Order: sequence, then structure tokens, then C-alpha cells
Amino acid sequence: MSGTPHRRRAMTVLTSAQMLYYFGISIDLTLTGLVGLRLAPVPALATLPFALISVGSWAATYPASRFMSRHGRKAGFLVGSGAALTGGILSVTALLTERFALFCLGIACIGVHQAFAGYYRYAAADMFPPEERGKAISTVLSGGVIAAVAGPFLATAVKDLGPVEFTGSYALVTVLAMMSIGVLSMLTAGDTEAASAARSGPEAAEEAAPRTLGRIARQPVFLAGVAGSCVGYFTMTSLMAAAPLAAVGAGHSVHDGAQVIQWHMVGMYATAFASGPLTRSIGAGRTLLIGAAVSALGAVTALTGLSHVHFMIALGLIGVGWNLMYVSGSALVATSYRPRERSVVQGVGEIFTLGGSAVGALAAGPVLDALGWESMNAALLVPLAVSAVVTVAHLRAARPRAAARRTDP
Repeated sequence: MSGTPHRRRAMTVLTSAQMLYYFGISIDLTLTGLVGLRLAPVPALATLPFALISVGSWAATYPASRFMSRHGRKAGFLVGSGAALTGGILSVTALLTERFALFCLGIACIGVHQAFAGYYRYAAADMFPPEERGKAISTVLSGGVIAAVAGPFLATAVKDLGPVEFTGSYALVTVLAMMSIGVLSMLTAGDTEAASAARSGPEAAEEAAPRTLGRIARQPVFLAGVAGSCVGYFTMTSLMAAAPLAAVGAGHSVHDGAQVIQWHMVGMYATAFASGPLTRSIGAGRTLLIGAAVSALGAVTALTGLSHVHFMIALGLIGVGWNLMYVSGSALVATSYRPRERSVVQGVGEIFTLGGSAVGALAAGPVLDALGWESMNAALLVPLAVSAVVTVAHLRAARPRAAARRTDP
């Protein structure tokens, strides 16, 4: 991936911030359900804190985009890390005082951090020309690979360091947020200028005034990108939340359930090393179709058996499919707007993407209880097929434009 020293430094900062974010979020994803079960006044509320990560992120994502359009991305990213710092402190306090509502508030703050951190990838994409944006996005997301492997181990390794079980883990979330603030402080105003300059070539001749949101949203490229990111997130979050419960229900141990999630997270983030080059070589649309196919293969695998190996392979494939759909979908969205449309279009795209995550997290338990593991996976094949159809429509619409560009003198 080409880039000036200035861009490379900015990419290093964003990738490091992404790594710290994923370290923190992996701790929350690993332990929040257990802590919720301990603190909840009734068992039915035990999964509420876990769902609040996605719900808080969904609620904050568009305000986050608007805030950054006015005050700059550096300010927004620092606010997001500040929310994580607040969430870590509130979570520790909630454990010490055994207050469920306070724990829910702390976890909701982690969701706010997720909303702001979701724009790291767009900050990277906007620094590069269209053909390199998928690679830029995957490079930033690759910061999650170490977190995917080490995060769950860290979560349990330090859980007994405080006076109450798990306080050490959430104290670590606080420390990681402080480190993130330090890293993001190294971003400068020049990083924003670099992003604008990278987009000012051919686009400078286009209409300067922003288009209506309706006109932008009707573009096949935007629809394919949003559908891919949303469905990828919905599928991943649904099965990530349901798999440990289904595994235990099938007679496997809690440790086995945790191992399934660990392999799922490895699939999610290790794929970042391949998704960017793949997007650049065959295009974001075709990469999205591959991601949908891999996710569908994971769901089908879950239908074929309930052994530990079946769970691990199925969730690993779902993780790989999510990364391919998320990276390529984000790349498509990043090519659908002009510079002055950036904050609105990215914000709307994130509403749908994180909305899919929130719905998946909230619906996982009830759907699993109502349908069972096998039927739940079968049902997820429907939205994956819808995403594939929308992507094919985008590829067909893009073909005449590509042919016209090749014939231009």
C-alpha cells in the first residue's frame, strides 16, 4: 500500500488504537455475560449488559459521526477512548458495590467507545485512493489479531487481582483506555488534511455541492456496502452470542464454549491480512460475495452436527465471513460519497451496520430458545442470500461504467 511517511505514521496510530480497542472489547465480550449473571436481580436480565455494548454503539454512532464532522476525528476518537475509560471505572465500581444498574451504565459506555472506534477504518480509507481503501481498512483491522488471541486469556488471567472477582479484568479495560488516549494524542491536524488531499484528484472536477441522502442511498454501490456490512455483523453477533449457550446445552463444558469464541475471534481478525489484498485484486463486490458464501458455509456446518469440532469450525468460518463482508462492505461505502458527504454517509452506514449488530445481540437468546441452534443457523441463510443478491445487482450496475472508462480516450 502506497503512502507518504505522514500517512504511514497515521496508519500506525490508527492500527495501534484499533489493537487497544479490541483488547478492551474482547475482555468485555468474554466476561460481561458472567458478571451480568452475578449482578442481575433476576436471571432474565443477565444478558442485558452484553446487549448494551451493541445497543450503546448503535445509539452513539451517528452522533459520533456528526461530532467528528464539526470537531475533527482526533477529538472524536479521544472522546471515544474517554468513554471506555469511564466505562472501565464504572464497571469496577459496580463490582465492588454489587450494583447491576451501574454495571449496565459502564458497559453502555463501552458501546459508545465502539461507535467512535468504528470510524478508525474510515479514517484510514479516506487517506487513500479508491483502489487502496480496502487494503487500508484491512490493515487497521489487523490490529485485532493479537487481541483475538490474547484478549480472552488476559481477561481471565487478571480477574482475581482485585478485592472482588473480575475487578482486575475491568481495571485492565481502564488501563487500555488510558493507553488508547495516549496513542490517539499523536494524531495531528495534518492527518485530516492528508485525507482531504487524497480525495481531491478526480473528485475535484465533480459537483461540489453534496447530493441528497436519498440520491446517495439509491446507489447500488452504497446499498451493497451497507447490506454486506449489516448482514455480516448481524450473522456474526447472533451466532457469537448464541454459540456458548448452544454448546453448553449440547453437553460441552464452559471452557469448550469459551474456546469456540476464541477461534471465532481468530477467524474474525486474522482474515484481515487477506481481505485487503483480495478486495484490491478482485474488487470489493466479489470479495463480499465470497464472504457471504463463507458465512453460509459456517451456518451449514452448524447444521451438520453438535460436536465441539462442529462448533469450532462453524464459528471460525462465521468469523472469516464477517471480516470479508465487513472490509469489502466498508470499502464499497467509502467509494459511494464525495468529500462533503463523508460524515453523513458514514454515519448512516454505521447506523445500519451497528443496528445489525444490536439486533443480533438482542435477538440471539430468544431466537435460540424459540428455534434451537440448527433452525437458527438455517434462518440466517436468508439474510445472507439477500446480501448476495444486492451485491450482484451492484456488480451488474458497475459493469457498464467500467466498460465506459476503458473506452474513454
